[in-house]
Amino acid sequence: MMMMMTSVPPATLLPETETACLLAPPVSLFKNQSFMSLWLAQVFSQLADRIVFIVFLSVIATTYSTSERYVSFLYIAFTIPAVLLTAIAGVFVDRWRKKTTLIMTNVARGVLVLLLPVMAPLGVEWLYVLAFLLSAATQFFVPAESATIPAIVPKSQLLQANSLFTTTMMAALIIGFVLGDPLIGLMGLKEVHWALFGLFIIAAVLLGKLNFSEAAVKAAALLPNQADGTCIIPAPPTLKSHLKDFWAEMKEGWQYIIQNTVIWQAMAKLALLFSAVVVIPPVAISFAKAFLYADPALATRKFAYMMAFSGIGMGLGALKVAKPLSNVPQPVLVYSGLMVVGLSLLGLITVPLMIPERDTLLWTIPALKVSWLHLSTEAFILTQRIGASYAWNLLLGIGASLVAIPLQALLHDRIPENLRGKVLGVQFTILATSSTVPSIVAGFAVEQWGSQILFSAMALPFIAVAIWGFSHTRKQSARAD
Repeated sequence: MMMMMTSVPPATLLPETETACLLAPPVSLFKNQSFMSLWLAQVFSQLADRIVFIVFLSVIATTYSTSERYVSFLYIAFTIPAVLLTAIAGVFVDRWRKKTTLIMTNVARGVLVLLLPVMAPLGVEWLYVLAFLLSAATQFFVPAESATIPAIVPKSQLLQANSLFTTTMMAALIIGFVLGDPLIGLMGLKEVHWALFGLFIIAAVLLGKLNFSEAAVKAAALLPNQADGTCIIPAPPTLKSHLKDFWAEMKEGWQYIIQNTVIWQAMAKLALLFSAVVVIPPVAISFAKAFLYADPALATRKFAYMMAFSGIGMGLGALKVAKPLSNVPQPVLVYSGLMVVGLSLLGLITVPLMIPERDTLLWTIPALKVSWLHLSTEAFILTQRIGASYAWNLLLGIGASLVAIPLQALLHDRIPENLRGKVLGVQFTILATSSTVPSIVAGFAVEQWGSQILFSAMALPFIAVAIWGFSHTRKQSARAD
């Protein structure tokens, strides 16, 4: 079937300002206005994402149960959309305007969090439905954001940009987890959704300032095949042709990954890391209830500080990767990071063994109350066990950054621009799929075997892959010599 075509002069395809933008030399990332808009929007969006999770946990623990099974079901609700939708979303991201996609996904999440006080009293299953919808919206945001970075940042600055994004993502992770508990205490579970709504809307407003030439990508596909030198623009596809193209592009993304050894090996290592990142929180909650806090409901809220120190570690690791370690070979960084993650998980097991007393204090920060501001905070108590747990999580975060940042920069560098949305969408599906089964199993297994056995089981694959990787790298170097 022939498609209707519209003819326009080539000169009208790109505004003069957009053409100038394409030809401009690289500038500092902090002077790149589009990058700054995307970066700051990421911070607010990530803050909201982390606080949302703590709020959901608190509602479930306070209203329904502190059982690990309920926590595991919440993880499943957040994870299923990533498995089902991310690759699909990646294909649509390549077709849609990325700026519009980024804005609308934040607006959608802002509207959804306003439903929290309405759906929470209806039953815990409605909380899972709301978590599913929030995660579904996020699946369109993630590949659009990832595909936008190489569109607004020169190739020479990709490693720096990825390091900065990872650093701020982890900073948002830290602040989000840390703010979740006091924010709930300040506003209450019935009002905290307004703060979350505000964070998502701020992110949407910042994304409105994005200014990069999406028209240039579309113009590249136009051919000046008319006699007068004009270009032809295809009319919007029919539903049948759209679905046909969709499955063809999905297949194209998978084929590219399978046919490129470097790409699929990088994704496999990221999948290993991501599976642990997703499983650690429910296991950490069990660990906190068993060894750190006497009150299970309090442990469900306070475990977030352990995750925050992992975020601090990732931020510190990102700073090292960006500059001091930028000349270290990528395999050395990655396998060192895998080893550090494995040893850190084993280190957490030793905390209750080496520090027998749960309540031995390191220090206490007293409660704060400012009556005229209606502001109050709880006392912050740090015991020796809690301090040791924070230290191991800090080291774990550093190791994770040594794995994630070089591999993600490698993917951005190697994947062709016209395939980024498809391939990165498939990547996030792989990551989500690799974590689904472990997250389902973890909630049930931790009740049967305890957090220490699960931490041991999680550590072994990291240490095994690191040992194999160092051995393989040494053999390759010997052959090269």
